[in-house]
Amino acid sequence: MVIPNKVTRKEYRTVVPNTVIELSQDIEYPEGRPYLISFSNYSEKNCEISLLSSNKARKAIETLKTIGTKIRCVSDFANENIDRIPVRREGEYLKLYNGLSDEIDLKEIKLQQDARIFYFDIEPAKTLYVVAITENHLEVGKVRRR
Repeated sequence: MVIPNKVTRKEYRTVVPNTVIELSQDIEYPEGRPYLISFSNYSEKNCEISLLSSNKARKAIETLKTIGTKIRCVSDFANENIDRIPVRREGEYLKLYNGLSDEIDLKEIKLQQDARIFYFDIEPAKTLYVVAITENHLEVGKVRRR
């Protein structure tokens, strides 16, 4: 392949503007953005926020604040001592899965004593969906009588 003479001349070359070379400070990059917190999948039927004692409520707010300000990737959960305990689809936990897609895997964050935040997250979208905040522990091995 032959390069045309016209292209090799100095006056034909263009200068790349600095705006293309430098990364803009105004652009927010996903890896720098903390998780968004959504209550769009919140289960009102399983809601126990009003039952939380002041210490548990304070811990729930503090945990959500940390997620919304400091969690930028999955490894940050461990760095900030925030649980990612898998929740199995069985026992009393089944009611938390009502209305959720089969692909969703719930997790729980232990607050204090039996209080929990149940959630799922979509890491590429950096969004944490709160499904329920409970005062009492849900029993897994509970047998229901008919």
